[in-house]
Amino acid sequence: MSTTADYDSIGKLFGEFTKSAAQREIEVRTIMSMVGNVDGLDVLDAACGYGFFANRFYQMGARKVVGIDISETMIELAQGYADTNQRDITYFVRNAAEMEKLGEFDLVNAAWLFNYASSLEQLKAMFKNVANNLKPGCKLVAYTVDPNFSLSKGNFERYGVNVKTEEVWQQGHKHTAEFVTTPPSPFTFFRWSESDYEQAIKEAGFSDFYWQKPLLQDQDVANRPEGFWDTFQNNCLQTGLVCIL
Repeated sequence: MSTTADYDSIGKLFGEFTKSAAQREIEVRTIMSMVGNVDGLDVLDAACGYGFFANRFYQMGARKVVGIDISETMIELAQGYADTNQRDITYFVRNAAEMEKLGEFDLVNAAWLFNYASSLEQLKAMFKNVANNLKPGCKLVAYTVDPNFSLSKGNFERYGVNVKTEEVWQQGHKHTAEFVTTPPSPFTFFRWSESDYEQAIKEAGFSDFYWQKPLLQDQDVANRPEGFWDTFQNNCLQTGLVCIL
């Protein structure tokens, strides 16, 4: 998910970011590890952007794939790619904090959704709406801003995101940032505490959850100069999250 103004203007530049950002391979690896086998499953991709993960799930044999995003531009890009490649993926423009029940899914994937909740009320609404679209016993896989990130401990620019500001916002924090693209692509995100997430998760009816650190491998470290991944390991901007309904 994105704020409409941010991602409608970023559009195709976001694709440039996903191809060039150093952290992208780790992000995808971590998400797919949490997702597991989707063969024969019905999958909802929330905050689908231009459809990267939706297409992955389709290729992996998902029975049904639906993608939602708040940005019309992103949905147009996603639907255009699906139509061109004759892929049976359905996309809708939806705000996850307000969306209706679109079906009963075996899996909801939400990469970079919850960090766009600008209030605890929005965060709770997102989790409730996701839960409403899940079958009992099934799971939500999320990738979001690590609650323990602090700009004072190091920026994330070398990994693809230049975090420019950090300010106290309600019970959490608000950040302005830029994707490292040409030209830079500005956006705003919000960082909520682990306890805020836990409250939203429990109120939505999930029975269990766990956090998943990004799966940085030895080969990733070997492929970069010494010390390149230090900030990523010690002050990571991102984390995985799995919730079971």
